[in-house]
Amino acid sequence: MILDPYFFVVAVLSVFFHGMGKAGFGLGLPILAIPLMSLFIPPLQALAILVIPLIFMDLVTIKRFWKLWNIELIKSMIPLTFLGVIIGTITYSFLSDNSIRIILGIISCSFGIEYFINKNREESSSTKISGKIWSSLAGFTSFTIHAGGLPLSFYLLPMKLDRRIYVSTLAIVFLALNLFKTIPYAYFGQINFDNLLTSFLLLPLAPIGVYVGAYLTERVSQEIFYSITHFCLILTGSKLIYDGFTIVSI
Repeated sequence: MILDPYFFVVAVLSVFFHGMGKAGFGLGLPILAIPLMSLFIPPLQALAILVIPLIFMDLVTIKRFWKLWNIELIKSMIPLTFLGVIIGTITYSFLSDNSIRIILGIISCSFGIEYFINKNREESSSTKISGKIWSSLAGFTSFTIHAGGLPLSFYLLPMKLDRRIYVSTLAIVFLALNLFKTIPYAYFGQINFDNLLTSFLLLPLAPIGVYVGAYLTERVSQEIFYSITHFCLILTGSKLIYDGFTIVSI
């Protein structure tokens, strides 16, 4: 079991970040979780530790918005997200922890910079081709950084779905996706006793994060929140890239 107190501070924050995201409080906040945890432990271990709390959050969301999902969108997105996970699995097989830190850093900085460049642009329409691209990318980013929601938002938001349908649909997709991700995480030896123990210690915090996110959603300007979150994302990503180039592997 991981005993570093600084890690647990970051891990608790990470669970809160994801809980807030599930409650609709911003798209950028959950993306900070894995980069932050990767400052203390290998990225793949951080991913495996968070996957159990994420599955629990998906189940809670599904129960809350029962039968409000769009089944056609679900059937079109899930197979492609699985493809993205497979691509991510193959990629991880050939990369060191430092290489993964650099990749995560680049993804983090890209999401952050992209937000500031495009935040004032009007949303474009969705197409079947864009759906395939964003769904596959969501599987890859979900596997590598637990951040599949942002790519899928680029596909779903232009549809202007009812918020409940949007949240419920994503909950079904991510429940399937997170369950599927446990297979490669287990293959890489990360579904083990120590990581599971850490996951279950963090599990009670998941509904608290969802509650806090729901509370803040009604009181904090989304524009201000997005700006702060994505700026922090750029800072964290930059630190990961720096560590990836400077940390000496043993």
